[in-house]
Amino acid sequence: MICLAPYSLHYDESKTISQNCRILQYVIALNDVHNFWLPIEKYKSLLRDDYLNFKLPLENEMNSVTPLSTEVHHISLAGRLAARERIDVWKDKYFPETLKENVKILDDYLTLCEENNVRPIIFTAPMTYGYMKYFSKKKLDELHCVIADALRKHSVAIFLDGWKLQGFSDDDFFDVDHMNIQGAAKFSMILNDFIEKLEN
Repeated sequence: MICLAPYSLHYDESKTISQNCRILQYVIALNDVHNFWLPIEKYKSLLRDDYLNFKLPLENEMNSVTPLSTEVHHISLAGRLAARERIDVWKDKYFPETLKENVKILDDYLTLCEENNVRPIIFTAPMTYGYMKYFSKKKLDELHCVIADALRKHSVAIFLDGWKLQGFSDDDFFDVDHMNIQGAAKFSMILNDFIEKLEN
């Protein structure tokens, strides 16, 4: 399963200014605070032999982990009012080198799946109506073009567009672009049914 956010192609978590979003595992596994691209042979080595042996400093990270909650949180009024500003963050951002790199990462990942007889499923998660209405059409079209090219090159891969799924409302989200536990459970059931149909 490969989940792509609508802005994924221009995003590199190793370069983000938010310390909370840096992916610790990449730094530990690769000893690199920049991006985590490696030749496909190194991916194989990490996945098959080394990666599971890395010991993460969980004791130091426990304070930053939010416990899972069964309480359903909904979008607040403040969240609704700030939605347009949050959505517009990505409107004019364009990072061609990151785009090029992320397209290659996706291609390498799909190649690795094929070589190991794994059928990759690329998907976008459902979003609120407001997010889908105001998100940059240019960015969304770009993502769809990259996915279409990937599917042509890797015919074993399949795409599920969560933005086109019916049955989701604002009650299924805790902010404009993240599902709450109710929405996540609903989407998980859809994914499960989707996978079961592929297997039959």
